[in-house]
Amino acid sequence: MTEKEFQKQVWRCYDQITLADGVKGKVLQVAFNTKSVRAYISGSPEWVKCELIETHTTGRGGDGDDTAIIEELNNKVINLGDTIEHQRAKIAELEEKIRTNYLADVRKGVVEIREGLVVKKKRIEHIERGLTMIEDLAARFAEG
Repeated sequence: MTEKEFQKQVWRCYDQITLADGVKGKVLQVAFNTKSVRAYISGSPEWVKCELIETHTTGRGGDGDDTAIIEELNNKVINLGDTIEHQRAKIAELEEKIRTNYLADVRKGVVEIREGLVVKKKRIEHIERGLTMIEDLAARFAEG
């Protein structure tokens, strides 16, 4: 790894490095002034110059380069933006459902039924009065 590459890396404790001969180690400390890393290698900690480091990966296994980390964060922001847009659409849909007042429709239906029953009751009363009048006339004809 060159000094320029070393400077571009984002170093954290417990990051993993691989040395030129394939030996792996965990980062314990970083010294930018000497461009070296103190890593736990083969059972003991030791300082390793940047020239001996072959690869550097984060503790989670990702690339330690700052541009890769920025790209990963950018992708996360884009994905979260999509999630936010999806949630906004869902909220708008729920708000539309709230605006549709189903209870008002039910009340309107009950009022219409009541009005219909009142009209029907009046018609039945008219029919009953008419039948009563016919019965009275029939009774008068029978008597007389």
